[in-house]
Amino acid sequence: FVCAKEFREGLRTLNVELTAEEEEKLFDTVDVGRDGQVDLHEWLDGISPASPASGALFASRVQILKSSGLNALSDNEQKQLASMLNRLERVAAYADSKGVKLLVDAEQTYMQPAIDHLTLQLMQRYNQHSPVVFNTYQCYLVDSFKRVVADIDRAQRQGFVFAAKMVRGAYMVQERRLARLRGYPDPIHLNIQATHDNYNAVIEMVLRYKAAPATHETGTLQRRSTAVMLASHNEKSVERAVRLMGELGIPRSDSGVYFGQLQGMCDHVSYLLGQKEYAVYKYLPYGPVKEVMPYLLRRAEENGDLMSGVWKERKMMSSELKRRAFDAFRLGGKSKGDSYGVAH
Repeated sequence: FVCAKEFREGLRTLNVELTAEEEEKLFDTVDVGRDGQVDLHEWLDGISPASPASGALFASRVQILKSSGLNALSDNEQKQLASMLNRLERVAAYADSKGVKLLVDAEQTYMQPAIDHLTLQLMQRYNQHSPVVFNTYQCYLVDSFKRVVADIDRAQRQGFVFAAKMVRGAYMVQERRLARLRGYPDPIHLNIQATHDNYNAVIEMVLRYKAAPATHETGTLQRRSTAVMLASHNEKSVERAVRLMGELGIPRSDSGVYFGQLQGMCDHVSYLLGQKEYAVYKYLPYGPVKEVMPYLLRRAEENGDLMSGVWKERKMMSSELKRRAFDAFRLGGKSKGDSYGVAH
């Protein structure tokens, strides 16, 4: 928390040049609790180029963190940002009006904080009663568990429904190369097993949060509405989640727990989940080949165990084809025999 005086001093430390009136207006805007203090969540929620108060922070005359070489947005960039925000708002409102889910994908760490910020603001507006907007968390990132905990806490404090898609991550080579070039710690878990462990831990934490009663009825309803999409081709993670749902008494369908795999991949897992009445979705990427292929290659890199699943599916399909061919031959032979007997 920071008080009004510390808030003003902080702005000046960051080389934000605002008038005393602008500083006071900005503090009043972000002090949602009206307690004379501003915490991190209030600051994040209150900052927007569309806001008359905080819009001043994005003005071209403001130079933030000059020593870091960061510049404020130009007037043209501000227009582009405002246009993007308007499009996001329209898409989210349309999804809400049609009763469908809007899953916002994750990108590289150097742009992810901005995506998180915008997505959580949409969640705050459209997830008041049910999950409409989902944020995506890449569990190969070391800080992913803490970020999920922080965002759940934010949802709980601000009264909106937390909704998330959980993936492992797809930019490992790029992230590690950038970390070496810029001299900061590798943001990726040390090995694939650490990523698996973290993914499973995140899923377990969310499911336990969802199933646990809150201190009051409204809070309990909010927890029950928490939604999570397990976007994974890892059979062990899926099996673990299914088993935990049973232990926690989370219903198979209409519970806000979803499973998702790419179309044509791990179909045996998807079909089995569907047969058991779990909510499962098949994801179908589409677009120009030059854009879709890199995406699919990243998915293959993200799911290192995917190829073993492909071979397993191939073996299962081969066995099924042989079984059907044998049955057709057996039944065909029986039919001919019966016909011969009848003819005689």
